[in-house]
Amino acid sequence: MVHWADYVAEKIIKERGDKEEYVVESGITPSGYVHIGNFREVFTAYIVGHALRDRGKKVRHIHMWDDYDRFRKVPKNVPAEWREYLTMPVGEVPDPWGCHKSYGDHFMSLFESEVEKLGIEVDFLHARELYKKGEYAEEVKRALEKRDEIKAILDEFRDRAKQPHLEESWQPVQIYCPKCRKEADFVQWNGEWKIKYKCPHCGSEGETDIREGNVKLRWRVDWPMRWAHFKVDFEPAGKDHLAAGSSYDTGRVIVEKVFGWPAPIDLMYEFVGIKGQKGKMSGSKGNVILLSDLYKVMEPGLVRFLYASHRPNKELKIDLGQGLLNLYDEFDKVERIYFGLEEAKNPEEEEELKRTYELSMPSLPKRLIAQAPFRFLVTLVQMPHLDEAGIIEVLKKQGHVPEELSDEDVERIRLRIRLAKNWVREYAPENVKFSLLTTAPEVKLKPEIEEALEEVACWLENRESFVIDEFNNILFEAAKKRGIASREWFRILYRLFIGKDRGPRLASFLGALDKEFVIKRLRREA
Repeated sequence: MVHWADYVAEKIIKERGDKEEYVVESGITPSGYVHIGNFREVFTAYIVGHALRDRGKKVRHIHMWDDYDRFRKVPKNVPAEWREYLTMPVGEVPDPWGCHKSYGDHFMSLFESEVEKLGIEVDFLHARELYKKGEYAEEVKRALEKRDEIKAILDEFRDRAKQPHLEESWQPVQIYCPKCRKEADFVQWNGEWKIKYKCPHCGSEGETDIREGNVKLRWRVDWPMRWAHFKVDFEPAGKDHLAAGSSYDTGRVIVEKVFGWPAPIDLMYEFVGIKGQKGKMSGSKGNVILLSDLYKVMEPGLVRFLYASHRPNKELKIDLGQGLLNLYDEFDKVERIYFGLEEAKNPEEEEELKRTYELSMPSLPKRLIAQAPFRFLVTLVQMPHLDEAGIIEVLKKQGHVPEELSDEDVERIRLRIRLAKNWVREYAPENVKFSLLTTAPEVKLKPEIEEALEEVACWLENRESFVIDEFNNILFEAAKKRGIASREWFRILYRLFIGKDRGPRLASFLGALDKEFVIKRLRREA
């Protein structure tokens, strides 16, 4: 089965022809925190570029920061006084937190550092910088020359949507006042490089030269202009941009008729959300989860795997609760399949899973790095007597990791220990959390249960070491031979050790405790 990224890569080669370099693009306006939903666009462009590179093609991944867009509204987490900066470019609004050059830079720099951790090769470009140095001047002038044609295209699509036509005074550009930097009114274009403007905010008026960068194309013209300027071959977009009559539809016509470049191949991606959270994430509203939040509980490879293993046109609901344990289990299984240590259901599934793993890893390991089961680590990190070294010893003792560990193995295990601690603290449901009882609880037990507890205690006393599967069999057999229901038996054991009716996998849990302590607790001596 072909991975979706490979399918798109083949389509690009077929439809765009054999090229010296293919260009994939993503783009975001840094109007607020750049969240895990925004990241889907970046990763979709990246992974398709990855698939092209794997075919020996040269690829440039451009990520356009639209930091020359207007500051449209003040987010909830920004002081209300920032209203005074409305309609200025987001890349020129002061940083409310005082730690970056601008409001836009505050969010862009964080996201760039987050993406770097994933080993993603991307060329971050800034719209404000490109406009200010006059890189788009020729295209801006061309849009003004083709103003009537562009308006006709936009009005045609508005007809289809039964919307009123654009006003006769409409222009394909917006102007930032050279003095106060807020949006100014268009007065007149001289047919060459000069535009007269009048600012409703500071009252200044005069002329500005297109090449000085104070004139910016409006969004529905700016996007297709970029496709032509950078010769973009592929760009994914959210379903809002790809809906009928939306910016991609109008852009497709504008880029071909006005700028003379074929529209890039598109791929619609669905929204990303958090399980249990309602509504769409919004950087300006502040109801977002960042890549930084995922890094608190996920390895970089797991973050990439999460996106690579889901087709972009399917909504992705990330479960940071108990579902994360299943995600780690799935990832570890795929990793073992990749290294030939486990079999998939069939050859087709194996091919797709192996390819997903290849596309998921920031750098592909040459061998299987020690997998500390995240589900078991969640249990071990809650045991007060175990430090990091103690946890590693338990993992060795129970056969989860090799006896001999390389520095690379240890580094990965330690990372997972930290991630498991974070998960327990921030996301674990109450039924996963536990505390080891310091003293045995007062309980009255049936004679047959007393006998079963004593049998298990004696079995442990007579063994220097044991295999967990063997211990698990003893636990079941001690109850079974006395007719004790498994549910009742396990409930008693959990109550003795953690005071709850349920808990972690019992044999592994008890096997991680000090043997003498377990024996004494089974006899209620400690």
